[in-house]
Amino acid sequence: MKRARVSSEQDWLNLLEEAIANGVKIQVNHRFKYKGRNLGTFLTGAKRKNKPELIKKIEDLGLDFRMHSKDPEDFLCRYIKELRENENPVKQQYITRFNSYILPKKSILKKETKKELNEVWKEKFGDRRKWTKPETTEDKIRRWKEFRYDEEKNPDGKWFHYKRIIGKLYNWVYTRKTNPEKMEALVHHFNAKEIKELKKEGFF
Repeated sequence: MKRARVSSEQDWLNLLEEAIANGVKIQVNHRFKYKGRNLGTFLTGAKRKNKPELIKKIEDLGLDFRMHSKDPEDFLCRYIKELRENENPVKQQYITRFNSYILPKKSILKKETKKELNEVWKEKFGDRRKWTKPETTEDKIRRWKEFRYDEEKNPDGKWFHYKRIIGKLYNWVYTRKTNPEKMEALVHHFNAKEIKELKKEGFF
């Protein structure tokens, strides 16, 4: 019966060096193999066991563990590096990733790193990177209904009003009033009485 080969630490380091030299995209997970060998498992184990000497040897070969970390701070550093080096970044793609992976962790991220992202964002896209949760359609509908039933601000119970009265919702509501298709997409959020009122004011 053929015995499985037991690789030494140096064997793995040699294999990693070869992979890096050949331009292989290194992945720190158990699925990653190089030349049929579980190089990813070796790297995962080295990181988990937290062996400073071994980690230094690996990083000296050119692998930065931070670039493969799931730690929020490391993820943000990778995100900044990628954005900085991207000559033609697609803004919406970066917004989506920011809202999904970075914004929920903002309370545990370093101020210095957040400031660095703000600077790179301004340089790349020309506007300020906001660190507040974007308002969803459901949020807007909730605020719209609050306005409709606010007897102090809106004693007439109108769904649409002057901008100075309805406030920041004005443009969003105006778009739904002038675009029946957009309003139809929201119909399930309203009861029969509300739909009747909306139609009377020119919605739908």
